[in-house]
Parts: sequence; C-alpha cells; structure tokens
Amino acid sequence: MKTGILITFIAILVPWLLQAQNPSGKPQSLSLEQAIKYAVEHNKELQSSQLNIDMRNKMVTEAISQGLPQVNGSLGYNTNFGHKVDFGESGFKIVDQVNVGVSVSQLLFSGQWILGIQTSKIAKKIAAQQVDITELDIKETVYNSYYTILASEHLMKIVKENLENMSKIQIHTENMYKAGTAEITDVDQIRITVGQLKNSYLAMQRTVDVNYNLLRLQLGISAGTPLTLTDPIEKFLESGKFLSLANQQFDINKNSQFALMLTQEELQKKMVGLKKWAYAPTISGSYSYQHQIKSGGFMNMPHSASITMSVPIFSGLQRKAQLDQQKITLEQTQLNKSLLEDQLNLQEEQYKFALKNALEDYNLQKENIEVARKVLENYQHKYNAGAVSSLDLTQANNTYLTAESNFTNACLTLLQAQTQLEKLYNNLK
Repeated sequence: MKTGILITFIAILVPWLLQAQNPSGKPQSLSLEQAIKYAVEHNKELQSSQLNIDMRNKMVTEAISQGLPQVNGSLGYNTNFGHKVDFGESGFKIVDQVNVGVSVSQLLFSGQWILGIQTSKIAKKIAAQQVDITELDIKETVYNSYYTILASEHLMKIVKENLENMSKIQIHTENMYKAGTAEITDVDQIRITVGQLKNSYLAMQRTVDVNYNLLRLQLGISAGTPLTLTDPIEKFLESGKFLSLANQQFDINKNSQFALMLTQEELQKKMVGLKKWAYAPTISGSYSYQHQIKSGGFMNMPHSASITMSVPIFSGLQRKAQLDQQKITLEQTQLNKSLLEDQLNLQEEQYKFALKNALEDYNLQKENIEVARKVLENYQHKYNAGAVSSLDLTQANNTYLTAESNFTNACLTLLQAQTQLEKLYNNLK
C-alpha cells in the first residue's frame, strides 16, 4: 500500500519538476530588449518572410544556370524488324542499330541572360528589404504591446490600492453608522463606490490577460505560457529622449520603405534594359558525339559541332509593345517614389507634432495627478473628522482615479508617439 502511494506521488511530482525547469526554453521573464530579441528570432510572420530570401537565392542560381553548359546523354536503339533491301539479284538485310551519345550546348552571348542575372539579384535585395520592413513592424507591435501591458498594470495597481483604501473607509463608515455618527446613505454611497472599483479592477485584469496573449502571439510562443515583464514603465519615461527625438533631422534614405522603393526603381530600370536586349542577337554553340555500339553498316560521323546566332527581325511589334509597357511601369515607379517621399516628409511632421503634444500632455497630467492625490487625502481626513459627506469623498476619489487614468493614457500615448517616430527614422533597436 505504501509502495503504491509512493509511486503515485512520484508520478505527480516528476512532471511538475520537469515543467518547473522549463525545458522548452520558453521565456518567463522578459525585459523589453529581451522581448524584441525573442520576437525577431521566433515570430512566425517574420520567419515566413525570411524564407523569401531563400527563395530568391534559388532563383538567382536558376538564372545563372541558364548560361552554364548544358550536358545531355542519349542512348538509342533502332530496328527495322529484319527488313531486307532487294536490288534484283543482290540485296542486304538492315540490321539493328544501338547508339550512345553525349551533347554539350553553351550560351555564348545573350544580353537578356546577363541582365536576367542582375535582375534576380536585385529581386533578392528586395526580399531582404521586405524582411527588414516586416521586422520593423514586429518590433513596433512588441514595443506597443509591452507599453500597453505596463500601463494597464500600473493603473491596475492604483485601482487596487484605491480599492483597499475605500474598503477600509467602508468598514470605518459602517462602524460610524453603528455608533450613530453616520447615516445609512453614507454607508450605501461608500459600498457602491467599492463595488464599482471591484468591477473596474476585474475588467482591467481581463484586458491585461488579453494583451498578454497578444504579446505571446507576437513573440511566437504558445498561449498560456507564463510571462512576466521585468521593466517598469517609469524606466522608459525617465530615459526617453523625447525632445531630442522631436528635433532630430530626417534622413529619408534611412527609411526602410523609401529604401525599398529605390530598389524597386532600380529593378524596373533593369526590366527596361531587359526588353531592349530582346532586339539583340543571341549566340550559342553546341557539340555532340555519337558512338554506334552496334552498327548497321552505314557511314557514321561521331563528332559534330555548331555555332548559332539567332537574330530577331520582326515580331509583329510585340517586342516594342513589351518595351513600352516596361517604360510606362518605370515612370509609374518614379512617380510613386516621389509620392512616397512627400508622404514620409508629411508623416515626419505629423509624428513630431504628436510627440510634442504628447509630451506636453504628459507633463500636465503629471502635475494634475499630484493635485488630485492631495485633494483626496485632504477629503479623507475631513471625512474621518465628519467635516465632509460621503458624497464629497466619493467625488474626490473619482476625480483622483480619472486623473490617474488620464496620466496613464498620457504615458502610453507618449511612448507610442516616440515609437512611431523612431520607426520612421529606422531607429527601433
């Protein structure tokens, strides 16, 4: 009986210990820097985007291989089923033939092939830049999710402390009512306030859980994995160089989207050149060797070689139409580049305004919260002394919580404004 209990205990304890050791390597405590690094390594969307680079590498190899020697072997068997050729008094029987051969062909000159290789390499560069843009998007979402959770947890902490404080006031008010120094309406007023605080706290807790799951998705870890954020929100508010960022000069060439557009323009220029080379001749050479294992008696020429120059003469205006299409596409790409440049410069101004406004609002709400806290503390002392009613106290408490909420939102808005401007500058490290 004791042995059975021991086995059962071990069976329960061992999996728990293995889980506690976290053998899967999943993170449990993450700073913002660690979260960004982990997301870059494990985010599934980013991993899928990175596979495009491997695909482009294979396409470059494919483009190069079209100009490399092409070698083919052949083995042939020919029979006429013993047919006899009759020339009157004489004749002969056609015997079966068995041939084995090898042929080599080589592209000697093709402008389209040369430009095709260059084009495929530029396409590979585009794939890498698209990965960079995806990585920037992932970083921005992780930044914002991390900040949102910190802000929500900060406000939850305030609400919890306020709930505990108001619960004590509720007990004090009930004792005052029993002693005959307070009215039942005072008890009801405080009780309703406590109930509202409890509901607010539970709702915020559910919101935080949802935000944690969103962050897990962005990090590429499964839902339910234990996760703790180690950086406090005060760290980013104290170290944020908001004013220097708002006064920074914008180098548009460092912007990832503009860099991609420049590469797309380069690619389209190559496409125009590719269509121009369609008018040029193509030169190729070939060599073949045939060996008759079993000969039918006819003359056999085992070696043969040739050089061919293919000169395009007239294609019913097809080549001209294709060239004109690529020229139009190039013009559209250049117009889109100019439009993107204007949009990015406008975005920079808007993001700077947003950052400056957010910083001003943050400083204002920071002062407002100190005033609201002092007012609440003053009303609590007066309420305990019977100088103000429960309605006055609850109104002061609501004002304080509103100030805390406004301050938390101001913190979050400021950090998000900083993030979007740093993304524009390609400075999300």
